[in-house]
Amino acid sequence: MLGSSLLEYLGFSNLFYMDSEHDITNPEIVLKTLNKIKPDIIIHTAAYTDVEACEVNIDKAYKVNSLGTQNLVNYCIDKDVLFIYISSTGIYGTSKKEAYTEFDQVKPTTIHHKSKYEGEITVQNHLSKYLILRTGWLYGGEKTHAKNFVYKRYLEASNTNVIYSDNSQIGNPTHVIDFIRQMKVLIDNSQYGIFNCINEAICISRFDYVSKIIELFDLNCEVKAAPERMFKRVAPVSTNESAINYKLNLLGMNIMRNWEVPLNEYIQQLKSEL
Repeated sequence: MLGSSLLEYLGFSNLFYMDSEHDITNPEIVLKTLNKIKPDIIIHTAAYTDVEACEVNIDKAYKVNSLGTQNLVNYCIDKDVLFIYISSTGIYGTSKKEAYTEFDQVKPTTIHHKSKYEGEITVQNHLSKYLILRTGWLYGGEKTHAKNFVYKRYLEASNTNVIYSDNSQIGNPTHVIDFIRQMKVLIDNSQYGIFNCINEAICISRFDYVSKIIELFDLNCEVKAAPERMFKRVAPVSTNESAINYKLNLLGMNIMRNWEVPLNEYIQQLKSEL
């Protein structure tokens, strides 16, 4: 979703991509490919993102998210390359009930988020020219995409009168195009470091998110808060993945909109394709 949207919307004239045939866990393949491309910027979007599966496939989680990142970083160590690492607001953990800022302590609770944080540490320890962008609840892209959360909710609600959604977890529904535009602002202004990069959302739960999706699709379906433990999860996911773009605000560079605005735009686009 993010990778394909980057190719379409980032706006660079000379853009290369490594597809699924380029295994980032294989250091020889990584170095051979990057030595051929000789990039000025590397945007690292590859990851093992299945939070539930990571709890079972622990080796794969660390191999892809941590060691795969190390392989890419190794190429950059002695070169003038901007390394952009896509991370998650889910890494903050459970220490707060309020939205997290970049200056809050990180205490990830799941294998997925631990492995992603290890990737962050690798970037910070070995590079000086980097952007670590913590985002969350990304949506967008083609409706046929396997992980298109918004369109899947449309399909689900189109076939029933009632659907259920989790009311216990809060976060920031974030449009992938807004995220890419914000990334471009940071690149263009030669900014480095760690940034939260999410659409503005205050105490928005999955239930609120899904309810707004159904409302914007004009579907005659009621969204109900799911009973406790209806959606049983293997991963001990934090109930608070919400964050604010604190550093972007301080720098006067925050262009991320309120979450409802891009969601409405995206759903109107999807409706035109139905």
